[in-house]
Amino acid sequence: MTEIDKALLIEDETESIIKIQEILWKKTQLYEDFENLNEAEKTFLYVEILEAEINNGGFDQYFYNSSGDYANETLESLKKIGAYKTAKLVEEAISYFPETPIPKDNNKRRKLLENIDTKTSEKWNELDDKFYLYEENIGGLALEYVRKNKAEFK
Repeated sequence: MTEIDKALLIEDETESIIKIQEILWKKTQLYEDFENLNEAEKTFLYVEILEAEINNGGFDQYFYNSSGDYANETLESLKKIGAYKTAKLVEEAISYFPETPIPKDNNKRRKLLENIDTKTSEKWNELDDKFYLYEENIGGLALEYVRKNKAEFK
């Protein structure tokens, strides 16, 4: 039985997600080094990073931190796991970003964020509030994605 199999057997959804994250983070040498991960593993982590960042500080924080490097990949990841309502929120948040595609360079992104207008900030706050309603069980969808693609998780 693999470590992923064991993680999927954990009944508590949050604990199962945390265990899978731990397994995947061990495969990275640095927080932002995803070279050791395949596409399915990246998909899972992009979704979980988004959720953690939004819950901790909203879209402002998500775009400001290194997580914003993967905004476009995260949008696609949400669609891959079937989180279409959440993907729509992220897509809208991205549409308010002052430059598209969103720069992968963290310093450039932060410079752009320093000059965000009040309207954009208010829109992101509204989207934060919609995100917090959790119209979809993002964690449950992420776990189902792992189950369906278990062979990809090593």
